[in-house]
Parts: sequence; C-alpha cells; structure tokens
Amino acid sequence: MKNKRYLLNLVAVLSLTFAKLGAGVNCWGILYQPEMPQQLKK
Repeated sequence: MKNKRYLLNLVAVLSLTFAKLGAGVNCWGILYQPEMPQQLKK
C-alpha cells in the first residue's frame, strides 16, 4: 500500500511539473510572431 501511495504521488508531481513547464513555453510562444508568406499578403 505504501508503494502505491508513493507511485501516485510521483505521478501527480510529474504531471504538475509538466503542466507548469508547458504553460511557460506557451507564454513564450505569444511573443513569437512569424513572417507572413508573400502568397497570403495579396
């Protein structure tokens, strides 16, 4: 039973860490604005 609690706690911590990292990367992506292709500028 102790191992099951440890495993679930580990999964929760890892998922929270990846969620925070993903949110940080998405926030950086807002600042990036790629060039518009010439075909779409017409």
